[in-house]
Amino acid sequence: MVNVLSLEPWLFYTGFGIHRMRIFVDGVDVVTTAYGPGGFFGQAVTGFTPSRLLGPDGLAASAHARDVPVGGSSTTEDQLTVQICQVGATVIWDHWQMTDMGKLVKNGQDVGLPTFRFDAGAYASELTRAQARTDRKWPARSVAERLTLMLRDNETGTMWIRRVTGVHAPENRPAVIEVSYYARDMSGLRYAMPGHYIVTFPVDASADPHQQAEAIAHRVSHEDLKPISLHRPRRRRT
Repeated sequence: MVNVLSLEPWLFYTGFGIHRMRIFVDGVDVVTTAYGPGGFFGQAVTGFTPSRLLGPDGLAASAHARDVPVGGSSTTEDQLTVQICQVGATVIWDHWQMTDMGKLVKNGQDVGLPTFRFDAGAYASELTRAQARTDRKWPARSVAERLTLMLRDNETGTMWIRRVTGVHAPENRPAVIEVSYYARDMSGLRYAMPGHYIVTFPVDASADPHQQAEAIAHRVSHEDLKPISLHRPRRRRT
C-alpha cells in the first residue's frame, strides 16, 4: 500500500506568530495522533516550523536513513521523531520515537504510528508544494512578521497590556492584522482581571511594512486599546 503525504503550513499558528506545519498521512494528523488528545501535558502539539521541516535536515529523503524530529509542543522539551529513508522509488517512514527532555518515553509501536511508504515522486512534489504555500505572501503578512519581532522585545507588558499572546495575519482577510493580548488588571484584584482581547489593525498594501509595524507597536505600547478590541471574558471555574 502506498501512503499519501499532505503538508499544510499553519502560518501564525500561536503565540507571536510562530509558523508551524501540520503533517497528514492518508488524512490523519500524525503528530496529534502520536501524542493523543491531551497533547503534551495539556500543551497543543503539531509539526515543527516549515523552515525546519522543509530545510536540508528536514523531511527531504535520501538513501541515507536519518532520524528527523517532526513535531511536538512549543515548549522545546519534547519531540516526535521518525526515521526517513528512500529505497528505490519508495520513501519509508518508520522507527518512531517520542522523547521528553531527551529521555525516550515511547518507541516503535508504542507511539501508535505504523510504517508509512510513499511514492518518491509524489513525496518530492508534496515538499515542493508545501514550500510554495509557505512562501506565499499577502499584504498583512510582512507587517505581522515585523511586528512580531518588535513585540518580542517587550516581555514585561505595558501600562495597559499585561501580555501580548499572538500576532496573526489571517490569509482570508489579507488587509488586516489581529493582535491578541491580556489587559493589565488595573484594580490589583486578581478576580477583576479584564480578560483576553483581540484588536484588529488595517494594513495598507501600498505603504512600507516596517513603518506600519512600528506604528502598530507604538499603539500597542502606549494606548488603551480595550475600547476598540473584541473582549473575551475569563471563564469562571465551576
